[in-house]
Amino acid sequence: MDIPFHDYLEAKFALDGRSLNREVENEFARMLPGESPLVCLDLGTGTGASVLRLLGLSPETDLHITAVDRDRTLLGIAREGTAAFLRDRGFDVSAVPAGILSKKKGREVAVDFVCGDLRLFEPNQTFGSIDAIIAHAVMDLLPLTTMAERIARWLRPKGIFYSTVNYDGETVLFPIYTDEALENRILGIYDASMEERRVWDDNSGGARSGRRLHRVLGETGFEMIAYGSSDWNITPQRRTYRDGDAVCLTALLGMIRDEAARSGEFSEDMLDRWHRERSERLAAGELGLIVHQIDLLAEKV
Repeated sequence: MDIPFHDYLEAKFALDGRSLNREVENEFARMLPGESPLVCLDLGTGTGASVLRLLGLSPETDLHITAVDRDRTLLGIAREGTAAFLRDRGFDVSAVPAGILSKKKGREVAVDFVCGDLRLFEPNQTFGSIDAIIAHAVMDLLPLTTMAERIARWLRPKGIFYSTVNYDGETVLFPIYTDEALENRILGIYDASMEERRVWDDNSGGARSGRRLHRVLGETGFEMIAYGSSDWNITPQRRTYRDGDAVCLTALLGMIRDEAARSGEFSEDMLDRWHRERSERLAAGELGLIVHQIDLLAEKV
């Protein structure tokens, strides 16, 4: 069963939330400036997970968020979810041409939703005026040095960049597959597909985006404040999966299978058998998956 991408993003909201590195997240929240308005930019917004988390973490100041994604459908989901989140917290929410304007007891929260390719995007704010930029599970898809230089240009002095769930080179399935060598080859192809990805005529962050981003930020005018693992642990408890984990696992098995098929290195029968047997384990509540990822928090020098 193929899972639509927006359903996969929605399903992994809780998984991402419990996987975030708490020490890094707490330091990010502590460093958010308290003066109004707090100006933030969310890169690769998707269905709005980072916008919702930012709304929950930000100090009680006026807040202006610009949320950018190239997928209009995902931005529509993000807009609806953000409006519902704010209404649930007592805000008076109005639709405006750019997105959402909400008010509560003198506090104003505005969220602009911008549909566009990050290659062409430039914020409306004056260069060097943004307080915080967030990138959630997206830097592996982008050329790191180019984006780090642009982020540095957009941030004010001492502005902060918070990048979460950066894939870093390891996907492990449990229990060990009967043909361990075959599964290792399949997972190796999955990582290799990320390494071969070209974006804007450059290499993307790829399969080791976490450690590479750590290096690149130090080379492009940032001081590393905090970093740590944010591994996904999609593991059943008493044969039961938490939250939307079963949907996430179904989607990930499909992604891994599809990359292996595109490589041309496996017969269709071989991949079908592998996918069927792993899916049967999932249906029985026996399949687990652990993915290594890194969260980073850096300050513009």
